[in-house]
Amino acid sequence: MKIATRGRVSRLDEGGFTLIELLVSAGIAIALLALIAGIITSQGDTFSRQIVLGQMQANGRDAVDFLSRSIQNAGYNISRGSRFLAASDHYISTVFDEDDDGVVQSDEIIILSVSNATGQTTETFLISPYFDFDDDGRVGRDETREYEIELTLHEPPFNLYLFTPGKTSSAYTKHMAARNIDNLVIRYYDKNNEALPPDDSIPYTLTKAELSQIRKIEFEITVRSKAEDPNEKYINSGSYLKGSVAAQGGPGSYNDRYHRQNFKAVSSPRNLVTAPFGKIALSPSPNPINCPRSETVVTASVIDLEGDPVSDALDVTFNASSSRWPDSLRISPELGSLNRGEASTTLSYDWSSPSLTPTVSASTQVDFEGKKIPVFNAIPVTFDGQFLDDFDAGLKPGWVEYPSSPPGSSGWLAEDKKYRTRAAGDNNSTNGCELLKNYEVAVNIQKEANHAQGDYFGLILRSPASLKDAARGYYVARVVCSSCAGDPASHRYRLELVDKQGSMETVLDLEPVPFPFITGEDYTLKASVTGEKLIAKFWKSSELEPSDDPAETPKPADPPEPARNGRTIAVDHASYTQGKIGLTTNTNINTFDNVAVRPPS
Repeated sequence: MKIATRGRVSRLDEGGFTLIELLVSAGIAIALLALIAGIITSQGDTFSRQIVLGQMQANGRDAVDFLSRSIQNAGYNISRGSRFLAASDHYISTVFDEDDDGVVQSDEIIILSVSNATGQTTETFLISPYFDFDDDGRVGRDETREYEIELTLHEPPFNLYLFTPGKTSSAYTKHMAARNIDNLVIRYYDKNNEALPPDDSIPYTLTKAELSQIRKIEFEITVRSKAEDPNEKYINSGSYLKGSVAAQGGPGSYNDRYHRQNFKAVSSPRNLVTAPFGKIALSPSPNPINCPRSETVVTASVIDLEGDPVSDALDVTFNASSSRWPDSLRISPELGSLNRGEASTTLSYDWSSPSLTPTVSASTQVDFEGKKIPVFNAIPVTFDGQFLDDFDAGLKPGWVEYPSSPPGSSGWLAEDKKYRTRAAGDNNSTNGCELLKNYEVAVNIQKEANHAQGDYFGLILRSPASLKDAARGYYVARVVCSSCAGDPASHRYRLELVDKQGSMETVLDLEPVPFPFITGEDYTLKASVTGEKLIAKFWKSSELEPSDDPAETPKPADPPEPARNGRTIAVDHASYTQGKIGLTTNTNINTFDNVAVRPPS
């Protein structure tokens, strides 16, 4: 029995595992599985990361290429309008004839900007392109309208969008050109490689004059990965360029697990630099054009690569365009022939507004290796009907004074940096453009002594060339001493709007409640004419300007806003549509200063 028992025990030991052996084996197996799982996970994360980085880099390259190509073609083969419509540190708009058919279509208006996909509008900018609205194969002078581009710029990431204007309305469509743009900074340079604008601060928007000076553009794009890095220990931190679009809407810095990469590119618009076949340059004289002038001569010079005049007999096509008053511009001739490399045209404006900056363009085709190559240029020309006469250096040219008695002398004089009449009696003095239509004019007035009953001073509005022309009248906004008897402290005045025709006058409106006018104090008389609307105001210059609404003058204090003690009268009257401004008075105890004519508010 004992022998048999030992035999069974011996066979059990040789055929099994102990508990310790099983535990050790399980531990080794678990460790191996964990190692294999870690390797698989690591390889998966690496593969996923490489895909994300590859997509990010491709996205950045695509965005840079798209921007660069668009800029290189700017201005190619366009006949109307500017080649650059708008530009800032984060958006740009240009025009070019991509299919070279001689006509710009709506899809050849390039408008590029970063924006969030959703959210409320935070910024807008305007463009006024010319293109073939009616598909008749030409771009007419009236084929333009204004488009207001809306952007959503809350915080990165943004998308890069291409906006395309519609043909039938001011609506537009928006197409995504690139995703996950963390930041975009665009810089512009002129022909001397000087920055536009000269201040390197951001944000900025280029003016019309600066748009025409663009010769080189630099792009700096920061793209972000679509997803965060799978490694939770990976941290990417940094700051955006101060003032850039990412810093405006967001916190200005980042600290997260997204990957980012910067891409830079430089693009020179090929149609803005001298090509092997030459270029066309434009020069207006004068520029700006001030009243009473209404025209300027624009000369186009076609030169070769060396800067010498092109001697070929070429025709130059001129065009003038403006989104505000397109029918008020005239350019003649529209087609000129080169003479010693130059052709000229005359640009005129009817002064529908006291200020306008249209674009003048010129184009021709030069022969290069047997092929006709179009050359084009455009520049802004400013009609500035605004003027200021502070009389500090005497009387500026352009004033016509009435009456002139004795003949050849003047009833007015500019002295002590102010303007006044030499003696009592009806005196008028006019200045400005006879063709001006809508404007506002203001003048500072002081009285140096007490007025008599019926004394007045005022502003002449929309006057004809000669105030003696009874066939056409004009308006006067004037202040009259309506109660000037007894104690000067009790003298009272009224504000009037008057229609004058020769010796006849009709009071269109007047201030019903007379008001005081204090000796030695500086007052402002202001009048505006916009269409049929006439408004006149009078107030102490040290106080707030009164409202345009007569019902709100005078207006008591509404804390924290102080009272408005001035007076306003207004009337609708359609008799006279344009004309000069001027001063009028029948007393020599007033002084006039700081006459200013500006566009209507």
